[in-house]
Amino acid sequence: MLKNELDFIQEKVAKYDVSLTREQAFNVLLLQYYCYKEPDLDKIWYELEGRITDSANDGGIDFVYFDEDENKVMVGQNKLSKNIDVNECVAEINKSANTIQDFLQSRTGYYNNKLKSVLQNDLDRLTDEYTGNVEIIFSSLSNFSKEKVIGKIEDAMNKVSDVDILNENDLENIVDKIKSDFETVDSTELIIDQPKNILKYETDELEGIFVNISARSLVKTYNKYSEKGLFNLNIRRYVRNKNVDDGIKNTIDNDRNNFWFLNNGLTIACEDYYSDGNKIKLYSFSIVNGGQTTTLISQYKGNNNDDFYIPCKILKNKEKLSAQSSLEFFNKIAEATNSQKPIQPKDLKANAPEMRNLQNMLKEHKIRLEIKRGVEAESKYAIKIRNDELAQIIFSFVNQKPGTARSNKKSLFSNNKYYNSIFKNNYNKDIHKKEFLLDLIELNERYNNLSKRFKEKGVSQFSVDESNIFNNGKTVIMGLFGVVYRLINEDFSIIELKNEPLLLEIRDFTYGSFISNYHEDDIDNKFEFLIRLFVEYLNHGYTMQYNANQVTSVSNFFKTDKKYLEDIVAGFASYVTSTYKVKENLMELGQILKRQI
Repeated sequence: MLKNELDFIQEKVAKYDVSLTREQAFNVLLLQYYCYKEPDLDKIWYELEGRITDSANDGGIDFVYFDEDENKVMVGQNKLSKNIDVNECVAEINKSANTIQDFLQSRTGYYNNKLKSVLQNDLDRLTDEYTGNVEIIFSSLSNFSKEKVIGKIEDAMNKVSDVDILNENDLENIVDKIKSDFETVDSTELIIDQPKNILKYETDELEGIFVNISARSLVKTYNKYSEKGLFNLNIRRYVRNKNVDDGIKNTIDNDRNNFWFLNNGLTIACEDYYSDGNKIKLYSFSIVNGGQTTTLISQYKGNNNDDFYIPCKILKNKEKLSAQSSLEFFNKIAEATNSQKPIQPKDLKANAPEMRNLQNMLKEHKIRLEIKRGVEAESKYAIKIRNDELAQIIFSFVNQKPGTARSNKKSLFSNNKYYNSIFKNNYNKDIHKKEFLLDLIELNERYNNLSKRFKEKGVSQFSVDESNIFNNGKTVIMGLFGVVYRLINEDFSIIELKNEPLLLEIRDFTYGSFISNYHEDDIDNKFEFLIRLFVEYLNHGYTMQYNANQVTSVSNFFKTDKKYLEDIVAGFASYVTSTYKVKENLMELGQILKRQI
């Protein structure tokens, strides 16, 4: 199956005038399915291509990926070979870990420029609370003992947060999962603690039971089916986490009688089940939540003489479903039981009056504001935006704090001063503020659409360095839009801004409609060229500071509000006044930001 995938990748990228070796196609496969989780390569090719670092002096790192949901840097080392042994795997993982350590300690002279750019940039994106959150992924087609590898990489494990080792079977399962080709296990039998000790619940459509299953019977099921679909519907990967793993192992070692109380247990989706004394028989099933618990119990190497019990919820649809409907049912259960994420500051504001009022106000203009995670938006909305994304663009454009908006998004909800300035702003009662907000959301939508077009179609004329600026600099670009908005509307002059960038914080912001006032047919061109002007300037400023050893990466350049005001804004004012042509060009393009109050 992987052979066909690699063939397809090589054929697919040929249309972009790119020729890949088999090993290079293997890098693409890992990025596409393991990191981006995207079956359509066309949608991500131009972004994905920039993530590959495989070349001379790559420090054992073939690709780098930043997981925004987990705030984690993921680095991959891939070997398209069936002949890798334990020692080679250990050596490669240690090599990657040492490279990461070198970057954290600014010892990067030996490494190639692509790795320096991409890895340093992503490491600099980690905020203080996520410092060191780096995962190493080692993949090959070999089937050596993963357990033996884990036993030999203690030093590497101390340098990074996670290590994941993938073999051919793992990779095939990952590809299958992303392509929605979910297979289930035909049948198994689980032992429960007592006959008829079953808690039942049902609705018109669904039926379920809650039981306490024997660890021994779970291990038998794992041994038979771990490579044959047991976890195919568990959409959350088992990611090695030392603290969690050690906690589970410690309970198995020392406190088995209390395992039931200390563990969240499993969720199993199936087509059918029935009880028979102290046995539960399952048909066409998969463990959809609890892969970490199941794996650690089943791979435990200590004294396993004493059995213990695990809480387990088993679910099925009451009616016999078609193949497609059955897949949808399994998917629904898998997504629901794997999507419970830690409470975030924005979740605590979901039911706040100002948030609901804002949602209702925007709804009247066919804009869907997502204020609660997991609530699906109806298709009738012209624009959909999350409340944290809205907070970021307001805090960048109006408050002129794009560093905080980019690097500490949570603070926009946890810091009352920030939150109140963003959301408690009387948008409902002040027509000028309302019209401004609607236009700012449209500006953001135009930015997102342009970004999507650049990434999917490759129509951007950006250089490699400029693409790096564009891909990492949305909040800063939104900040510069806010600067031009105030210059165009003569809230202050370019000379005043050049002499005192703090004017952006000192003077009150004047709200009013802007982009909706512009009715010429060249709005798309003006918008795109204004962004290109920003990117060209930012790339120039970044290159100057990088060459002077003042910053280590684009993320470092964009990280703080202080650097934004003192370096980027002040430099922008000087850039605009450097020649009459630049200033004239900016004033012309900036007409799309002309306010009407």
